[in-house]
Amino acid sequence: TRCCSWSRGLGDVYKRQEEPAAEEPAAEESGSKGTIIAFTPARSERYVNGLIQGLTNEAENAGYDITILENEFNQAQQDEQVQQQLAVGAEPDIWIWWPAEGAAGLGSLRDLNATGIPVLQINQLPSEDAEQFVVGYAGPDDALRARNAGEMMVEARDAWEEAGKELSSEGGNAIGVTYPVAYGGYPLSINAFMEGIEGSGIDFIGESNEGFGSQNGYNGAAALIAQVQDQGIDLIYGMDDAILQGAIQALEEAGYTVGVPADGADADIIAVGTVCNGDRQLLEEGRQYGTTLQAPLLEGQLAIQVADEYLTNGSIENFLNFTPNPKVRYNEWQEFTLEGFDGNTYTMDSLCTWGSSGQGEVVEEPAEEEA
Repeated sequence: TRCCSWSRGLGDVYKRQEEPAAEEPAAEESGSKGTIIAFTPARSERYVNGLIQGLTNEAENAGYDITILENEFNQAQQDEQVQQQLAVGAEPDIWIWWPAEGAAGLGSLRDLNATGIPVLQINQLPSEDAEQFVVGYAGPDDALRARNAGEMMVEARDAWEEAGKELSSEGGNAIGVTYPVAYGGYPLSINAFMEGIEGSGIDFIGESNEGFGSQNGYNGAAALIAQVQDQGIDLIYGMDDAILQGAIQALEEAGYTVGVPADGADADIIAVGTVCNGDRQLLEEGRQYGTTLQAPLLEGQLAIQVADEYLTNGSIENFLNFTPNPKVRYNEWQEFTLEGFDGNTYTMDSLCTWGSSGQGEVVEEPAEEEA
């Protein structure tokens, strides 16, 4: 399935800030258009690695020199990095800011803004308190992807009942494995997911906020299963697929069969996730019903394009600039393609961060008469 050609410009429905005109970036002898310093988590996490690949590739294509400063999802470490840059008098043309913790990182964001150098926030939507310190946002729409997960859960539940499944309650009981509550994407995601299942009769009976990665998903789900298994568990939501991957392992070790609606009564639980950063085999084997395609490679591309827009024009047309997050089900992903912000068409296998060695590979377009 050829999904979509995406363009920026979804942010105009949100409040926009008035942005000061940016000074013309100084041209360096090397011929570079300018310099960028980006603060991100460590690339040892697969998703972050994909985003950094997008940042560096697009920066090179656009003619910018970029420096990446990585932290271990640790706000104190990131704060120290900011102070080090300020102490040495770093003067990039723009800062790119992915806060380790949205609220806790506000002080460092304020310090970056005080330099007079524009700050572009990525990955986590800026809070109301943070908006005044950034010129714009580029990244995923956490609310959209979580709402999509909720809607897929409802459609899976309905199809499952039609296949003969008897649920633990009238609408089915669901649990969730999520990001830490302090992480900026948590409140947007959990609220939007609840909107996605609103009115469906699904009863959300518990969640674990253990944190990122499959190990935390496993630990959190194991503890949650012990708490709620007497009520019956029919459905599980993963705030991202890496967390869900560990949770599915915990469910299966506890004796549950995780499947898809077509399995009917042979399945005990149906799983829905987002971000496509877990185990592809879960989709291949029908142990995960659906996900959303959130591509960090495209997120990095978008960030550089928005930064370039500001440095070129002195302003950004839309304060909020989102990457796509389409729904993809277990029987759709193999044929699913998406057009990047660089104009190339990518397979889902190359965009998702489930460990594919071919991340970022471009699909060869068929000849026009065969398209």
